[in-house]
Amino acid sequence: MRHRSLSIATAVAAAIAGIGVSAPAANAADAPHYVQLGDSYSSGNGAGSYAEKICWRSSENYGAKVARRQGATYTNAACSGGVIADILTPRDIGSRKLRTRTFKVPKGTVDARAQWLEQAKDAELCGTPAQPDWSWSYAIDSSAAIGNLFTATVKCQLTAAPQIDAVTPETDAVFLTIGGNDIGFTTIVTNCLVLRSPGSCKTSMDAANATIPQMKARTKEALAAVHERSEGNAHVYLLGYPHLINTDTYKLGSTYDAGKALSAMQKRGDRVQRAAMDELAASTPGAGFTFVDVKPDWGGYTHGLETGALTGNPNSWLVPVLGTGYEYSEWVHPRPAGWSASALALYAAMV
Repeated sequence: MRHRSLSIATAVAAAIAGIGVSAPAANAADAPHYVQLGDSYSSGNGAGSYAEKICWRSSENYGAKVARRQGATYTNAACSGGVIADILTPRDIGSRKLRTRTFKVPKGTVDARAQWLEQAKDAELCGTPAQPDWSWSYAIDSSAAIGNLFTATVKCQLTAAPQIDAVTPETDAVFLTIGGNDIGFTTIVTNCLVLRSPGSCKTSMDAANATIPQMKARTKEALAAVHERSEGNAHVYLLGYPHLINTDTYKLGSTYDAGKALSAMQKRGDRVQRAAMDELAASTPGAGFTFVDVKPDWGGYTHGLETGALTGNPNSWLVPVLGTGYEYSEWVHPRPAGWSASALALYAAMV
C-alpha cells in the first residue's frame, strides 16, 4: 500500500472531489469490472442513496466511488449483517410471510400441490425480488381442494444467493469488509456504547477476542474460493474497519477500560486479517491479496464516536446512536465523509 502524507482535511477533500467523480473508460467494453462483497461496512449503511433497505446497498459506498473514479463497471453483492459464511452459502434475509391463492388444478392430478406451486411461482405470488441476487422460496403451509379449485397458503422466504456468485472470470477486483458480525459487532455496540454496562461489555469483548483466531481460517477459506471463482483474475482487497470511538481509553464504572479493550481488539483484528491476506498471497503464486488499513485515512481515532455524547457527535464520521434523521440500521456506520475516507484508502492501495 502506498504511504501518503496528506492531512486528513486534504484527504477528505480529495475523496469528495475526486473519488466520487466518474471517469468513464475510453472503450466501455475494455472497462474493468469490480465486485463488492461483505457486510454493512461495504454495502452502504449510513451512506444514503439506497437501492433497498434490507441489504442497505448504496451507490455512495467506497467501492462504488472507486469504480466511478476508475471508469469500471460494478456489482454490489454486500449485505448488511453479513458474516463470512454468507460469501459461500445462501442467506435468508427478511422474515417469512404467508400468501394464499386459489388456482385451477385438473381433477385427478397426481400432485396437485406441485401444480399449485408451479402456478404460484409463475404468478410471483411471493413478490418480485428487488435485487438480482435475491429469490423467493415457496413452501406450502396448508391447502384444500374443491373440485378443480385448489387453495393453498404458501410460506415465502426471501433468500440472498451466496455472495461469491457475483464473481466471474471477468472480475478484475473484489472489495470487501467482513468479520465484524462474526465477532459480535452489534453486541459490542449495544453493551459498551449504548447500555454502558462494564460486565456485559467485558463479556462481549472477551467473546470477540476468543473468536478472532477462528475468523482468520474462515476468511482465508472464503477468499481463496473467491480467487478460484475468478480463475485467478481478480485482485482481492480486504478493508479493515475504522476506530469506533475517538479515544483509546474509555472507562465504564470504576475499573473496566472499555476504550483500551476495544482499541486492542480492533488492532488485533487488523493484524489477523492482514496476516490472512499475506498468507494467501504467499501460498498462491501470482495472486493478488491486499489488506487495506482505513484507519489512517479516518484520522486514527479522530473521527470515531465521542463517548461522552453519543447522540450528537458533530466531528464523528460514524452515525451516532439515536442520530437524528437516521434509522437503527445506520447507527455506528460511516457517514458520507467516512465512506469517502475508505474510498481514498482503497484507491491509494490500487494505484
